[in-house]
Amino acid sequence: MKNIASFFLLLATFSALGCTSKHSDVAQGPGLVPVKLMLNWFPEAEHGGFYAAKVHGIFEKYGLEVEILPGGPKAPVAQELVTGRVEFAIGNADDVLLFRQQEAPVVAVMAPMQNTPRCILVRQDSDINNFSDLKGHLLQANKGRAFLDFLQAQGLLDGVQVVPYNGNVSQLVSDRSTAIQAYSFSEPLMASQQGVATRSMMLSDIGFNPYASCLIVTESLIDANPELVSKMVQASCEGWRRYLADPSQTNEYILSQNQFGMTAEALQFGAEQLGKLCRPEGLSENEIGAMSAERWETLVNQLTKLKLIDSAHVSSERVFNLKFLKTEKVD
Repeated sequence: MKNIASFFLLLATFSALGCTSKHSDVAQGPGLVPVKLMLNWFPEAEHGGFYAAKVHGIFEKYGLEVEILPGGPKAPVAQELVTGRVEFAIGNADDVLLFRQQEAPVVAVMAPMQNTPRCILVRQDSDINNFSDLKGHLLQANKGRAFLDFLQAQGLLDGVQVVPYNGNVSQLVSDRSTAIQAYSFSEPLMASQQGVATRSMMLSDIGFNPYASCLIVTESLIDANPELVSKMVQASCEGWRRYLADPSQTNEYILSQNQFGMTAEALQFGAEQLGKLCRPEGLSENEIGAMSAERWETLVNQLTKLKLIDSAHVSSERVFNLKFLKTEKVD
C-alpha cells in the first residue's frame, strides 16, 4: 500500500483554514463569474467538450468566464485544486481514487468518456492478437499507472519485458515484436502516418475501464458553492454534445493552444475516435457525462485488490457526485 502523502495532508490543512480561491465569489466582465479549469495534459481532443463550451459561448450562457489552463507530464492537478488555485480540473477516474488515497478530497462530477481510451498497441503484422500473446515480447509502458498493476495481477505481464515508454511510436514502427501503451485516439494515427497499420487491444475489453477526462472538484467547493458546480457541469455536458456533433471550429482553437506538435489531422482523428468512447452503444445524447455507482464501486474494488488504495480509506460513495447531472443512468 502506498504511504499517504504528507504533502496532501498539508494542502488539506491549508484548504480547511480558508486558503482557497476567491474566483467563485467574485464576478468580472459582463456579470460573469471567473473560474479556472486545469487540464491533466496538453490541449487535445480528449478535452474537446470543455473547449467547445468556451469556443461556442456555452460557458458564458451559464454565467461563467472560464480560463482553461494546460497540463502536461505530472500536472499538479490535485495540488492546484486543494490549494484553491483552480476551481475545476480534469482527471481520469483511477486518478481520482489515487488522489483520495493521498488525502486530496476531490470528487468527480461528470465523466465525458464512458470507455477508457487506454490500450496496448501492436502492429497488425505482429503475432500479438490478444493480451495473452504479449508473453515473450517487449512492452513500452510507464510504471506507476494502475492499468499496469491490473495487467500484472491478471498474469498478462508474465514473461513480458516492460521498459519505459518515451512518448513516440518509433520502436513499434521499426520492430513488429514491440507493443506500446497508447490511447486509441492518438498513437494509432502516429503509426499510420509512418506507414504502419496497428491493432488496439483495449483495456476496457478485459475489465479495466475507468471513466476518462472526468470533471473534478473539491468537496469544499461543492459545499460552499453548489450553484457554481451545477453551472459548470451543465455547461460542460452541453459543450461535449456540441463537440461530438461538430468539432471543426473547436479543433481550430485547440490547435492554437497546443504548441507541442499537435496537428489538425490528429485532432480530427481524435474527435472521430471519441464518438464511440463518449457514446457507447445504448447511450443517448442527453446522457453524455453520466456516471453510475456500480462503475465507481467496481473501480474501487479493483484498485483495492491491487493494493493501490485502502477501501476503508477511499469510499466509493465519496469519490463521485451525481446531483449535478440531469441523468444518473450508465451501467
